Amino acid sequence: MKAYRIDAVTLAEARAFVGRHHRHNPAPQGHKFSLGLVGADGARRGVAVVGRPVARLLDDGRTLEVVRLCTDGAANACSTLLAAAWRASRELGFHRLVTYTQDAETGASLRAAGWRKVAELRPRAGWASAGRDRRDRHPVRVRRVRWEVTSAAWDAGQFRNAAGSECDETSARCETCTTPLRTSATGRPARYCSPACRQLAYRIRRASAERKAA
Repeated sequence: MKAYRIDAVTLAEARAFVGRHHRHNPAPQGHKFSLGLVGADGARRGVAVVGRPVARLLDDGRTLEVVRLCTDGAANACSTLLAAAWRASRELGFHRLVTYTQDAETGASLRAAGWRKVAELRPRAGWASAGRDRRDRHPVRVRRVRWEVTSAAWDAGQFRNAAGSECDETSARCETCTTPLRTSATGRPARYCSPACRQLAYRIRRASAERKAA
């Protein structure tokens, strides 16, 4: 694993890096804080911009959102920044951190940093409404997945520990996304890590049945 160093960066620095490297989203307008990742050679390898949740119902004063995560493709850079963003958020007194991926993205870096999938969101037609006309500056007509990490679940041992130790490869894993599973209170092994994964597995089975029946 490459040696990295986390440092604080200004919004202007983070915006400039996102503008140069992000594949599909523009730089965010504001933040609560931003973190940078510096490689062993001293070069900037990535940034994480953390702000208030974009979704109004999640903006409860105890939740933050990684509104932009961007790297130059360096190995393990995304998971390192995600883990650092969660540590910083907890130290600031926040209890939940969320972010989103597009449907085509695997979420491997999020799982590696101890996050879990909690919801699948349907594509939107756009953010404009009859009462407020808006120009979409980023893709909205794509299915997205919401991920989160929370203090309660972290303290209960449902995630990897803060040092990032690896999970036991022999433990039970979600049938959809391979996230390690905890045994339920009844002692019965779980099959999925979240309702979103259970729903996705159902859709896959239904689509397979429809193809066989066709």
